Amino acid sequence: MKSKAAKKLSFVLYEDKFPPRYYTISKGFLRFLLFGLPTFTLICLIIVAAGGIYFKQIQRLAERKEPAIIKKLKEEKAELMKSTQDIRQDRDRLQRKLSQGVKSESGLSFLALFKQSAGRQDLSASPEIQLEDIEVVSASESIDLSFKIVNMTKNESRLTGYLFVIMQVGNHIEVWPSGVFDNEAMQISFGNGEFFATSRFRPVRARFKKAAGQNALFKVIIFSRTGDLVFKQLVSKPI
Repeated sequence: MKSKAAKKLSFVLYEDKFPPRYYTISKGFLRFLLFGLPTFTLICLIIVAAGGIYFKQIQRLAERKEPAIIKKLKEEKAELMKSTQDIRQDRDRLQRKLSQGVKSESGLSFLALFKQSAGRQDLSASPEIQLEDIEVVSASESIDLSFKIVNMTKNESRLTGYLFVIMQVGNHIEVWPSGVFDNEAMQISFGNGEFFATSRFRPVRARFKKAAGQNALFKVIIFSRTGDLVFKQLVSKPI
């Protein structure tokens, strides 16, 4: 009886207007409430935190081990979506141009060599392109003009268009790329130029036949994909 009594605690509860009440509680249960329950709660919290860290590491490891082909497909998908958006914007601009018709006084008389296109505008006053590293190399049978088309847009958005280079040495005039004149016509369609697309820069090398003279004039002309004049620059170099 004494050993059983030693394992229990007894107490009397007094309340106003109520007779005293007698309670007994096990010492083991009291220890569990005071020490066991907080310890168990702490262990659970540690397990949950450790599990969260473990699964986070598994997720990072899985991302690192993602196959290269999947990443490549994602990049190609993003590029395709961007190209689709650009095509839609070009389509809308073309529709607006066609609705304007061809104007006789366009302010682009120096482009008489090129066929007029509906709604063409001269946007070369504030170009988003510049030429760098311009160099002329004169050989025994050819003259090469090399330069870089540099993207000057603020957000480095993708630039696309058609490029022409006209060389004049004395009375000799030549257009690059070759074969751009339409059949039975002495004019050039803007879409026959050298197509380019760049987000940063694009190197260009235009080759012409050798012509007699001491100095060569080159006119670099760039049209947008919808036919607007977006850049023009005259380059004079000795040969």
